[in-house]
Amino acid sequence: MKIVQAINAMISHQEQITNVKRNDQEYFFLYKERYKWSIILNSQGDYILHLYTSETLTIEDLAAIPSEYWDTIDYVTYKNSEIKTQEAHESFSELFRIVQNKLLGADQILDDILSDF
Repeated sequence: MKIVQAINAMISHQEQITNVKRNDQEYFFLYKERYKWSIILNSQGDYILHLYTSETLTIEDLAAIPSEYWDTIDYVTYKNSEIKTQEAHESFSELFRIVQNKLLGADQILDDILSDF
């Protein structure tokens, strides 16, 4: 499926993931400085990835939208539970971990530690 290939490309080029913001449990981010995404792990254990197509809304705008206004926003939704393959689950999970680590600065900390070798 094309979305799994796109997720794997983002994983392979994770340095292109920037501007990570968090709104409650959802992580918003840019890929290649222009594609707007968010990812969430819901209470059922499903990863949900949204692609936002708005040219006018920034990542900061999207992360600040109250839940009652989401029905006015255009986006495409992908769920690992709908694809139902092991590769999809692993790819969604890895992307979630990468985005979460970028927000928390864990990658920079680990890079600093590894630079000692």
